[in-house]
Amino acid sequence: MGKRIGGWIGRGALVALLAGALWACEKTEIVESTELASTGAEIEIGDRLYAVVGDTLRVYHYSILQNPRADNYILSVSCEKGRNFEEYWRYEPQPGDEGETALRLAIYDFEGTCLDERTVTVVTRSARNPARPTHVLCLGNSLMADGQTPIELSRRLKGTAGVATWPAPLDLSNFKLVGRKHNEDSTVGWEGTSGYTWKSYEDLDVREYVETHCGGQLDYVYLQLGTNELLSQGPFEEVDWIVNGARKLIDRFHEAYPACRIMLGSVLLPSQEGGLGWDYAGEDPNAVYGSLGYGVKVHRLNTLYQALANEGAYRDFLIFIDNNAQYDCRHVYPTLERPSGNYLSRPETVGTNGVHPMDVGYWQIAGGIFRALVSLASE
Repeated sequence: MGKRIGGWIGRGALVALLAGALWACEKTEIVESTELASTGAEIEIGDRLYAVVGDTLRVYHYSILQNPRADNYILSVSCEKGRNFEEYWRYEPQPGDEGETALRLAIYDFEGTCLDERTVTVVTRSARNPARPTHVLCLGNSLMADGQTPIELSRRLKGTAGVATWPAPLDLSNFKLVGRKHNEDSTVGWEGTSGYTWKSYEDLDVREYVETHCGGQLDYVYLQLGTNELLSQGPFEEVDWIVNGARKLIDRFHEAYPACRIMLGSVLLPSQEGGLGWDYAGEDPNAVYGSLGYGVKVHRLNTLYQALANEGAYRDFLIFIDNNAQYDCRHVYPTLERPSGNYLSRPETVGTNGVHPMDVGYWQIAGGIFRALVSLASE
């Protein structure tokens, strides 16, 4: 909002002022259009969310808004299930809640004008053990490399060893997490390498990999890729090329195992407390544009991931998993306190990693996969 002596210019006055300025520019042929680019918040969320009876689903408001720091809107969250709190919508389904329900989100200005709206389908299922062994591969980049996500996913599904101790695990013994990498007791497998992109897997022989590392069977694969591509560019560049890389790997998995269902994981918002500045400097776009600039890239790519899953050729086997909506980006990244300097006595809190969370962040990703996997397998 614009500031003036004695107070603030209201939204309507500001729009009129800008429109007048553009009209004046038109007269001098400096600009060709009177359209104003949108600078307000917009809702960015996947078409479907998954919930499991007895488990708690949270949708974080900050994570689903483009320009979440804008202060000139009211976010409305309406659903016959769950409760809406200041930072998130929380839903813990009970027996009898199975089925589908609509989660309606809208943004209003303070005069009641709707600026943006979305309706999300929340799918609720009761967990049940698959009738036969079900092999699941989690594949990705550095966010998957150390295995925190698949290890927690397996713990929640069937009680294998993990670091987290809550929520209590289920007894879905027929789920098996497979892959080249393994935890200490070899009860959990996965695939992930730091620095990898969609292109890094272009030479992967899917059938040979599954025969060698997955017991020759693959029922579900979860793909967590796109972060390293986003790190390579600024917020205003196209991201379609990233989706083209995703298509190639998804197509190879589908050609090798047509009955396998592929879960396409969203990319995630970065540290909101300066972690990008800790990792990057100078003219690197992640340092230049910070977390809000990075957020533009995240939401744009996730929108394209969802669109890919909705395409007719992919609709029957590709499912977009919006883990970003379930990811508390403001509180899951590592930080430290240091003297603020500049003659201020109080310390400042600063993020120490831009895109790699603490364990709790990986566990939240695992929770999103858990809810989707259990729901899909219980259909």
